[in-house]
Amino acid sequence: MRAHNPVAVVLIKNARLVDPEAGIDGRRDVLVASGRVVLVSERISPDEARRTPERAEGADPLLLIEGDGLWLWPGLVDAHVHFREPGFTHKETIRTGSMAAAAGGYTSVICEPNTDPPIDSIELVRRLAKKARAESVVNVYFKAAMTEGRHGAKPTDVAALAQHESVAALSDDGDPVVDPAVMEDMCREAARADIPVAPHCEDSPAALQKRAAGVLSGFEPDAPYTNEANYVKRDLELAARAGCRIHFSHVSLARTADIIEQFRTTRNGAPAATFEVTPHHLLLCTGDFAQGEVPGVNPPLRSAQDRDALQHALSSGEVDAIASDHAPHTAEDKARGASGLIGLETTLGLVLSHFVGEGKLSVSDAVRLLSASPARIFGLPAGTLRPGARADMTLIDPRLSWTVNAEEFRSRSRNTPFGGWQLRGKAVATFAGGEEVYANPAFELRKTLWEARRS
Repeated sequence: MRAHNPVAVVLIKNARLVDPEAGIDGRRDVLVASGRVVLVSERISPDEARRTPERAEGADPLLLIEGDGLWLWPGLVDAHVHFREPGFTHKETIRTGSMAAAAGGYTSVICEPNTDPPIDSIELVRRLAKKARAESVVNVYFKAAMTEGRHGAKPTDVAALAQHESVAALSDDGDPVVDPAVMEDMCREAARADIPVAPHCEDSPAALQKRAAGVLSGFEPDAPYTNEANYVKRDLELAARAGCRIHFSHVSLARTADIIEQFRTTRNGAPAATFEVTPHHLLLCTGDFAQGEVPGVNPPLRSAQDRDALQHALSSGEVDAIASDHAPHTAEDKARGASGLIGLETTLGLVLSHFVGEGKLSVSDAVRLLSASPARIFGLPAGTLRPGARADMTLIDPRLSWTVNAEEFRSRSRNTPFGGWQLRGKAVATFAGGEEVYANPAFELRKTLWEARRS
């Protein structure tokens, strides 16, 4: 998480507030004081705002924001990012990653543990959490490694890791736990600690090497890089047996989505099983590129049939969250074959342009997938702007047309497959705990410091 220095009182006027958790979709005024939402109403006057008990004597003047024509959402929550600390700060840092998140409308992110060293100890979690509080402009959480060193052999100290407020889940990131006995032990530990596991059910090089060395996975494997659904089916059964919550990262195959949905509809009362999809698996397929030019990502881009099936699962309400899988690499890394794409600064625009704008998702559905649902899955204090909630907010101009230009990104890396795409809809201001952490230059015209009238 982060340390906040909020303006004492902020009043947003006339914005379209979309908050499915609070059952609101309509024009509202929102009053923020001391980093929390104080009041949501159809009309709040500046005089009323200045009289709020949360406003300390001698505090800064009321910041009045005109939201007419803008959408106000709970701050976006990305359940799958790589900020590359420690070990790979030439690709991204907590500071630069958080700035990219804020520019994309995100106020909370969950970092993966594939760092150097991996995030597999409570000591490293404490050190990174302290660094995030000092350097990040958004709320930063972590997935701690399921196994020591992410080697898939021995579970980490789950009980200790789960107690830290910055640890949202357990995952070995891009390496699935090949040995089903180890994975079952992991699920039992997670159930006892009441923390979700978030496996990556993909054929990583390390997983393929283990299978080649004779480690049995509990299923008859298919060809390399096609075993996602096999891992998911196995892990669903193990999680149900252990009684733990499970969330599947970056689902990419139609068969995988079908297996999860069938499991959820036939296991009444079973522990929650959820899954996310990424913009690149929703919008791209191998047929979009010439041979040898397909962007490198794991799981890989799939067929047009898989892409279309994921879009159908999204529009039908089967998908639980959209995550960017923001994976920064340098140009040199990509030239050497590194897998991964960045997405924090494009995900919102892609969803608004290609799903909300085309009538495949409602605005409320988009808020659920990008904010409310990931917050709920991982137990984060986010995803709503009810009174009393932390004032994590995103103001969006749904009419703003823009062109994806990686050279303008705040991320340290540039590896996007969406360069040159024309999008409509963009975050113009982001507030974390009531503090403005990103603003489009034109947004300054909407802000006024309001002083009480003299008698």
